[in-house]
Amino acid sequence: MKKLCLAAMVATVLVGCNAGDEVVEHGGIDINNLSQTQKQEYAELTADALAVIAHAADDFSNAMAVGETKQFDLSANNTTTTILVAKGQIEIEKQENQKVIVHTTKAMEFTSPNAVTNGEVISLNFSENLDKDYNMTIETRPGSIDNVSFKGMLINTADSDAKYWSTESTNGLELKYNENSKIPSFISGDAVITGKDNQKFNWSADSNGDIIAK
Repeated sequence: MKKLCLAAMVATVLVGCNAGDEVVEHGGIDINNLSQTQKQEYAELTADALAVIAHAADDFSNAMAVGETKQFDLSANNTTTTILVAKGQIEIEKQENQKVIVHTTKAMEFTSPNAVTNGEVISLNFSENLDKDYNMTIETRPGSIDNVSFKGMLINTADSDAKYWSTESTNGLELKYNENSKIPSFISGDAVITGKDNQKFNWSADSNGDIIAK
């Protein structure tokens, strides 16, 4: 019942008044009871999923003109070894000064071999209907460095009760793409994961692209 009530809240509260944060606060993961290994798994899963959307948005936006807003579907074509994309849709707004704003019009749904998912579908949402500041921003800086900042919510229905968590960058992360492995990743940046009762833990990407839960 708890899962149904919270899911209904996510689906119906479309006023842009921090509804996403409210859902996480009441139905979020219990961070205080996570082991360090579990925190590491949540951080890696979150970073991997974010990198998939960032790479897709960066790729799609290359063909857009400044001032344009377009929607693009996400599919199995966006799959990596750790994020198996089922479906989703992102809306991209290309602004001046090499800046791109990304929202999800349909949450990206995916599975992953990551242990915390238990094989169930995870969704990643940047809908401004859930929270007015849910979005991803990509800024291309000198040297063709793509700096990514974000705030969004993830949902895992692996157990009888849905598990929610939000993630927000505290220091923008640099997007990298390995042409050989076809895997996008982050380096050199910091973010935070928030669960129920405003419990938090920090995670970061180092210069090698390793994700570290703190």
